[in-house]
Amino acid sequence: MENISSKVLVVDENLNFVFASNEAEAFLLFDSKNSEGKGIENIFSESPSNMFELKRLLAEKDSLEKSRRKIYLKGGLEKVCTYEINFFEIDSKKYLLYEFYDANQTKELNRMKRQTISTVTATFSKGLAHEIRNPLSGIKGATQLLEPKLKNDDLKEYTRIILKETERLSDLVTKILDRQFEIQPEDVNIHTILETIPEYLGSISRDKIEITKDYDPTLPELNIDSSLMTQVLYNLANNSVDAMRTTDRENKISLKTRIHFGTFINRTFHKTTCEISFIDNGPGIPEEIIDSIFFPLVSSKEIKSGLGLSIAQGIVSQHGGAIECESSSSGTKFSIYLPLKIEDEDAKEASKKENYESA
Repeated sequence: MENISSKVLVVDENLNFVFASNEAEAFLLFDSKNSEGKGIENIFSESPSNMFELKRLLAEKDSLEKSRRKIYLKGGLEKVCTYEINFFEIDSKKYLLYEFYDANQTKELNRMKRQTISTVTATFSKGLAHEIRNPLSGIKGATQLLEPKLKNDDLKEYTRIILKETERLSDLVTKILDRQFEIQPEDVNIHTILETIPEYLGSISRDKIEITKDYDPTLPELNIDSSLMTQVLYNLANNSVDAMRTTDRENKISLKTRIHFGTFINRTFHKTTCEISFIDNGPGIPEEIIDSIFFPLVSSKEIKSGLGLSIAQGIVSQHGGAIECESSSSGTKFSIYLPLKIEDEDAKEASKKENYESA
């Protein structure tokens, strides 16, 4: 039982320690062998109010729903984590079972879930685009065959309208559903692109915007399409400006870059990635649409463009990256994650070394 992968801890009706998985021991930084039969206060620095709550759960055979809280361990260590407490009975004996979820682990799982939804949606959209284009091509072809046979100019005008609207609809399908972009990658300093943001913000907003920059100077060049990635950042700028117009706060935008090690992007592990963050102090995105903001045509008073975020996601995805959003009433943060070519360089160096040693 100690080897189960969950972080599980069990205490009895006297709030004495009974069992902990190896994962729980490592997470809570205690030794179960030296804690067996001892009170829970040997693991946690519980306040009297918390102890009262635990006794209430036992008395009322109640459970504590999963939520994110701060826990206090012996030695003054604090941890923020998600956990739940469930009541159970065996042979008329009462127990409480703690199950802990590391905050970073929970965040990573949620991030991967959003990326999976995004991938599935993109696949569905491409299939739908194909199904729509087929009849459009048929309509266009039939109209082109019909037009020369018409002698009446008024009727020919109708065929021209059909052709024009068919082309417009086809372009719209490409923008909304297909989201395919011709990428011409080159080595680019992303900070050079970010430095164009203040001027662009000045061109789309008359309001004063305080801009702060927090760049990682060690960030290497990215192999990206400069024009398309600029479009992504401008779309995020448009979104932030629209959102901040709905508040009376002083407008603030923060631009940030960081290197991360050991990151999953669309379920693929990358040793090194770049994070480009675009943060505003707008009113935040409504919780009911936060998981669908990258879907085509989703909008609200905080997100005026129904296509901007969808197009941005399509561009980032074609670069092998992912774009994510965190939002609250104090503002919104969009993060773009892109693989770094450092990985390729490391692989090349390893290959050279291997070839040299085998020579």
